[in-house]
Amino acid sequence: MARKPRLHFPGAIYHVTLHGNGNQQVFFDATDRTRFLLLIQEGIEKFAHQVHAYCLMPSGLHLVVEVAEVPLAKIMQHLGFRYTRWFNDWHQQAGHLFQGRYKAILVDPERYLLELIRAVHLAPVRAGLESDPIRYAWSSHRAYCGREKVPWLTSDRTFLQLEESGIRAMMKFHSFVNDGAESPAEIDFCRGGEDDPRILGDDAFVRGVLKLSRQKYRPKVSPDRVMRVVLERYKLSEKELAAPGKNRHCAEARAYLAWLHLETGCGTLTALGEQLGRDVSSLSSAVRRLQLKAKKDELTAEKFHRMMKRIRS
Repeated sequence: MARKPRLHFPGAIYHVTLHGNGNQQVFFDATDRTRFLLLIQEGIEKFAHQVHAYCLMPSGLHLVVEVAEVPLAKIMQHLGFRYTRWFNDWHQQAGHLFQGRYKAILVDPERYLLELIRAVHLAPVRAGLESDPIRYAWSSHRAYCGREKVPWLTSDRTFLQLEESGIRAMMKFHSFVNDGAESPAEIDFCRGGEDDPRILGDDAFVRGVLKLSRQKYRPKVSPDRVMRVVLERYKLSEKELAAPGKNRHCAEARAYLAWLHLETGCGTLTALGEQLGRDVSSLSSAVRRLQLKAKKDELTAEKFHRMMKRIRS
């Protein structure tokens, strides 16, 4: 299955993860980590994005990135390429350093930013690398708590969610992160939502993101509901719909059912073909014929739109 395209619009905030090829180490010592942080700073100066949090683990990393006009893909390609070239030269090795593409989940910052940054800062604790996040030198937690300065790190937006500023905000943030260490993570920030695995947010947020990135929004629809609407419209049972033979009434119902599956994204034609005892190529051809007919016949198109409306209601 082809990957869905990356989502981009100015102001989008992503949780980015990148892992070593074959789970190999990508940071061996302070020299490696310092170089990587310098490359992050260079990237910020070049592409004008913001980094709200980071954590460098031995075999991978977490970043919370807010983009401007330059897409995340270009930012990460630049960062990964520059670091790989330096790393291979410094350590006298060759080949791929990172495992394929980075993974990025676009998050609703109003709902998840604070929790996400806590999860990033607790990654070394949950991996057993350190018992206290303030003692881990290679995350942004120490900067958030005032223990060190990272001039390119953006923390204002996070502190605003705590409704505090200055030392009180740092203290409150420190307590918030430590409180999270006492219990398992409630949210998996490496996964998006059920409707779209690229996005973590509620239905309204997903709709807004896809509108901003000019991609079509398809709300979650149950295949059972699509089946029910078609069966009611054609006054058939599922057994009759799946019966062998070339009954024109049933064939038309199956064609609409397959078309609605494609349009709503509720399931694949392969799964539908198995359910109905039909070849996927036959279903695909039936949909194509019906779509061509709908372009010339208003009644055919109207029938499709009426069923779609029932499904969405």
